[in-house]
Amino acid sequence: MKFELFRGDSGVYFWLNGLAAMAFSFILPVMSLFLIEGLGIEPMYIGLYTVGTAIATILISQVLGRLADRGIDSKTLLLISVGFLCLAALCFSQLTQFWQAVIVGWCFMAFGASSIPLLLAMIRRFAERSGKDSTKLNSQMRSSVSLVWIAGPALAFASVGTFGFRANFLLAASIALLVLVMVWRLLPSASKAVKPETSHEIVPPFPYKVWFLGVGILFANMANSTYINAMPLFITKELNLPVSYPGIFMGLTAALEIPVMLLSAAWSHRFGKMKMMMVGFIIAIFFYTGIQYASTVEWLLALQLFNGLFYGIFVGLGITLLQDSAPKRVGQVSAFYTNAMSVGTMCGTSLMGFVAQQYGFRNAIYISLAAIVISLGIFLAVHLNESKQGKVSELQSPPV
Repeated sequence: MKFELFRGDSGVYFWLNGLAAMAFSFILPVMSLFLIEGLGIEPMYIGLYTVGTAIATILISQVLGRLADRGIDSKTLLLISVGFLCLAALCFSQLTQFWQAVIVGWCFMAFGASSIPLLLAMIRRFAERSGKDSTKLNSQMRSSVSLVWIAGPALAFASVGTFGFRANFLLAASIALLVLVMVWRLLPSASKAVKPETSHEIVPPFPYKVWFLGVGILFANMANSTYINAMPLFITKELNLPVSYPGIFMGLTAALEIPVMLLSAAWSHRFGKMKMMMVGFIIAIFFYTGIQYASTVEWLLALQLFNGLFYGIFVGLGITLLQDSAPKRVGQVSAFYTNAMSVGTMCGTSLMGFVAQQYGFRNAIYISLAAIVISLGIFLAVHLNESKQGKVSELQSPPV
């Protein structure tokens, strides 16, 4: 068996991706619980934190992605982002008021979250330089994230339940500091030389396909983020299960994602990325429908199979699908992808808080069901349009 993924330059990116995900896994899954139980806010105010953080992340990541595309050293930009992630985690461990959390989220966490598109763009450029299959490499790198999330959320909720929120965020800060040192010591400078004769070339705008697919990805992540934020509170508040159970469910889903993610590259070569994404959305429809009727731990555990299939396909192919649509703007497309995910999180979390306040956390997951149906409709429309254009091109082509 070969272990090329864990060695050399591929190994560096794999472990960096995984450790960065570990830092986030000790922050993001427990954030809604922290805001409600740790800071004592009403569920509807979760959206204020999420909306502001998402908007700030969108602006900052887009600027950093543009700088990377213009030749600024990506390693330097990544060091700055990871440094802010470490600082954000330290601040979360100390704050006691909601307004403090808002400032930390909007200012520091936004920079920290911008490390994700920078890593994605660096991985894509590494694939191009080394001649590797970008779809396969992206799926492999994303599998490190899922591998981490098998244990990360479970450990985070266990940490909160045993030691409290402060210890949990200090652990996140320590992991982010380790990532910072690894980036500094192990990654080469990644500036893109700009040739004088080509420095005035006009970079083509995003194709319309990128915008439509981005909206589809936005709604798909809106569905997932609504579930992720509602599920811990639904499990602990409405089903009265222990606080460690949400982490177990998230870990099980992550374990199921990994083989799906690694296989998604091969499936996409055989059936096409668009078709595989739509299959994933159909599976998600079954999952979110099933959640409405789940009342036992066994039922919830069984449903995680559908969630793992959906999310493994979704995150395994989504970034490559967009990068392939605008290969000359990898930095900005990667930022656009994470921004679409962030806006989806923003919308999903905001609506979840409002609906949960009025109708309960289980009913909030109806938002997920509606959002995933919209995603399926958008991807189906793009696919049908491409098929129609392909047939027109064949008819217009002169006979050989």
